[in-house]
Amino acid sequence: MTRALVIDDEPAICQSFESLLHDLDCEVGVAASAEDGLLDLKQHGADLIVLDVRLPGMDGLTALSEIRAVTQAPVIVMTAHGNLSTAVAAVQQGAFDYLPKPFDLEQVTNVLRRAIAEAAADVSDSTDTGPGSQGVPELIGKSLAMQHLFRQIAMAAQHDAPVLITGESGAGKELVAQAIHRHSARGALPLVAVNLASLSEALVERELFGHTAGAFTGAAADQQGMIAQADGGTLFLDEIGETPKHIQVKLLRTLESGEFYPVGASAAQSSGFRLIAATNVPLDALRSGDQFRQDFFYRLATIQIRVPPLREHLSDIPELVQHFLRQHEQDSQREFTPEAVAWLQQRSWPGNIRELRNIVIRAAAASADRAVGVDTLMSCINPEPNNGADVEISDPHSALRRAARHWATQAVNDKMPDSLQSATAIVEAELIHAALSQTNGNRSAAAQLLGIHRETLRDKLQRMNDQQENLD
Repeated sequence: MTRALVIDDEPAICQSFESLLHDLDCEVGVAASAEDGLLDLKQHGADLIVLDVRLPGMDGLTALSEIRAVTQAPVIVMTAHGNLSTAVAAVQQGAFDYLPKPFDLEQVTNVLRRAIAEAAADVSDSTDTGPGSQGVPELIGKSLAMQHLFRQIAMAAQHDAPVLITGESGAGKELVAQAIHRHSARGALPLVAVNLASLSEALVERELFGHTAGAFTGAAADQQGMIAQADGGTLFLDEIGETPKHIQVKLLRTLESGEFYPVGASAAQSSGFRLIAATNVPLDALRSGDQFRQDFFYRLATIQIRVPPLREHLSDIPELVQHFLRQHEQDSQREFTPEAVAWLQQRSWPGNIRELRNIVIRAAAASADRAVGVDTLMSCINPEPNNGADVEISDPHSALRRAARHWATQAVNDKMPDSLQSATAIVEAELIHAALSQTNGNRSAAAQLLGIHRETLRDKLQRMNDQQENLD
């Protein structure tokens, strides 16, 4: 029987994993500290280890290196307080997977099943990734959305397959690409970046593949393209959706063979680059559109990473504000007032983190006081577009209160006996439908957006379906 060891100082977490692992036919040992866990491991052994990062005494990452000296069993690292460095360090030190708290039950079960299969096959997970860049600013955020992003980056950095990063403009797609490259085995080699939307169709081929002397009028000498420049490193193609179809064919051939032809060349050249691409076009639209080849899409999207828009992790704004202030004025003691930070957290941020950064810097420069207040912010912010509607998108809670107040007045005047129940059901249903639409029907992702457990969402959907059937 597979023996699992759970190392965590939270009894509720230990009990949850005990129950899950017992259901998966595992014998389970539990330790409340890294020291106790190492003692248990040396005395009884383990085929699978679940390890928390934040522990009393020795921390989980330190314990992970000592565990690796004892066994190569799969180690699942978990934390509620991680960042990108934590995720990368865990994976680089040999973690089988990295789980941010709170957990999605389905995700945890799938990870445990994979780890048990790995243990049964007695296959060790090699994670020799080479040097990374120290002292480089990382992506910032303590929210669950960012924790999931850090995990995806850490896992993608350990592989060499192409990566497709999706997300809205200004959300930080290029920062994600830089982080994947920096923490990969290629981190000491070049990262060559190009925004395809900035190039004309005639220039794309020359910029990517290079050209020979005399290939066209004005080509006086051979010119190395970006694919050649990225040899051994990473090629980052931003706005990949703008790639002309004939260039997609050539890129696909290069991805498959590692060979390419500069414009005007009769002999192939080779480049051992890793491709990372990004787009702000939704995946479904990119995949189904006439301008993007299916075969190129599936080759490109071997690993997919979605960067969450800022409105999905507003809780990170206080930390982001401090980061941008320090970037702009390293020696300044300027701060945003709590009211100003709270005001920033009420906005919808269509321009995402890029917009937030610009506004923070603009407000800091405009403020005559050490404390930047709401008035200064309001003078620096352009009104958000509302498409002609009378709703203040920058304050969705106020808009909801106004709509609710109008509906409530009418409901009371009409003496609706079930007005409270009806209002609650309507708002809940609209939120659920919006979340499912945003996540393309992915219930786990929708539950995360709503801040509820996936099982809770399932129960609510079942209840809504039952009510609809009764009406029918």
